[in-house]
Amino acid sequence: MAGRSPSFTLDLWERAQHLTPIERAVALAAAAEPAAPREDVAVLPLGRRDARLLRLRGASARPTLDATATCPSCGESIEFAPEAAQLLSGQAGRPPEPVRAAGFVVRWRPPTSADMAAAAAAGDPEAARATLLERCVLAASGPDGAVSVHELPPAVHAALDDAMAAADPLAEVLIDLACPACAAAFVADLDVAGFVWSELEAGVRRLLGDVDALARAYGWTEPEVLALSDERRAAYLRLARAGAA
Repeated sequence: MAGRSPSFTLDLWERAQHLTPIERAVALAAAAEPAAPREDVAVLPLGRRDARLLRLRGASARPTLDATATCPSCGESIEFAPEAAQLLSGQAGRPPEPVRAAGFVVRWRPPTSADMAAAAAAGDPEAARATLLERCVLAASGPDGAVSVHELPPAVHAALDDAMAAADPLAEVLIDLACPACAAAFVADLDVAGFVWSELEAGVRRLLGDVDALARAYGWTEPEVLALSDERRAAYLRLARAGAA
């Protein structure tokens, strides 16, 4: 991670690699602000959690997220690169307000990592959505008084989806794309947490390769290699490779 020590990056990777994707996202977001208790991160709205993940990358990281998507029409792999700063600039969204639609009034809160974990454990997609709504809808009433989540009509569900997206826009990053191979237009869902983890893993692979090469060349230990600045480590790697040629 940009701006973090190599030891920090390796330790974070080692702690997070065996976690579930949701647990991993929470662990990475907590690492972005170590003073925040981990349980507090788990109950942050998803967009605020993912904003922390983008900040974990650091100001010196690439300004874009170099991602790929698969065209649903022809299977072509398409590269796209949203700007991290632009994603962060729109994270605030709108304050959650009661949804009023079709004669119903619904008080709600944005989903969190804890909610998503509970939904993932529910099984099929329909059960997962029901679990999410049960947790995020605080109260609902209709023309005849209080109602349960299961009694809300589709129009209210749609209005609630729109309200949640407006309140926490970084929770679901949707990118309009056009396939260069078949010209099909489609929407890609950027997984911010998955992207940051993949980027971290790629950095760790490079770092472990550096440690391996310098340990073989000079007999240095991992802490000795990691203590080198990036510039010195790169210089020694060039010397080691030149000597092995």
